[in-house]
Amino acid sequence: MTLPKGYRIVRRTPEDDASLLAIENRAAELFRAHGYPQVADSPFPDVAAIRNLFAGRDVRVAADASGPAGFIVSAPLGPYLHIHELSVDPAHGRRGIGAALVEHVSQAASEGRFDGVSLTTFRDVPFNEPFYVKLGFAETHNPLLLERLAIETPDGVDPASRIAMIRLHSAFVANM
Repeated sequence: MTLPKGYRIVRRTPEDDASLLAIENRAAELFRAHGYPQVADSPFPDVAAIRNLFAGRDVRVAADASGPAGFIVSAPLGPYLHIHELSVDPAHGRRGIGAALVEHVSQAASEGRFDGVSLTTFRDVPFNEPFYVKLGFAETHNPLLLERLAIETPDGVDPASRIAMIRLHSAFVANM
């Protein structure tokens, strides 16, 4: 996947954080229409809170000339490079930015000699499980990832509505 014309992926800087906070909270609002108002009703309260999400993790930002449009947060989790968060500003949605950010992490996983990329997400939200399936991810029952799934399930959300997914390097080749 390539970024749309005019966008680039860069490493996050602290100066980006206020914009990334706003993107995260605008993207969370989309969950309201898909039956998860508790996600929309629990925004990050301030820059310090989102910096806690970023601490010790790699954060890449998709930006155009006007500034950040989306971001992805990843870190090693056992043999995988785990995606902790992917958010795209709804004003920049449906342009391939999210897919390009996932591919960026997938490439980093390959270069870093990880077995693959992992994540947890919602089963029935169109921009969650179906999106990742199109990118070559599949459900996994790996104990390490099921443990992560329990940690990453938001308060008040039925755990059955969530899924752990993985994309191994063989899937990278098929989707490139």
